[in-house]
Amino acid sequence: MKKSFLSMACIIFCFLFSCNQPASTSTDTTTSQAEKNKASSMAVYKAFETGDMSKLDSFIDKDIVDHNGGPNGAGINGLDSLKKMFMQMHDNISDLKIESIANATDGDYNFDLNHMTGTTKNAFMGMPANTKLDMMSVDVVKIKDGKAVEHWGYADPNEMMKMMQMQKGTAPMDKK
Repeated sequence: MKKSFLSMACIIFCFLFSCNQPASTSTDTTTSQAEKNKASSMAVYKAFETGDMSKLDSFIDKDIVDHNGGPNGAGINGLDSLKKMFMQMHDNISDLKIESIANATDGDYNFDLNHMTGTTKNAFMGMPANTKLDMMSVDVVKIKDGKAVEHWGYADPNEMMKMMQMQKGTAPMDKK
């Protein structure tokens, strides 16, 4: 469960920053809004990978509600709490990479399919040092006035099971 929290938190961070643009206006096209969201996602991923949290206020509302970013799927409230969690993750995961596979916008909601990889630097959130992270997830972010105000994250249950098995010291099941 702790490993699932870590994975979800990483993805949540990435997605929250992918949504710094308001919903489409009459002059924007769906394609141009999707391009803006994709560019924002890439900037957020870079910030998370480098640990530079200085621009988070530009993307995330100070009263953000992350519905499942905390331990055991509990929520996190407020930008300061998110920054703290993101820095803990950055400080404990080396070679962190987050790749946006697909991004779409529909009204006030942005959706992102992500691939995250990295390696724990030391024992972190129940995972031993040198644990390899490799997972896919989907993030949904509600945008208001150009900032993320709510977030929900969804991970591949098969990937989560593999990580839980690795956490317990057993070999992951092979994919057929």
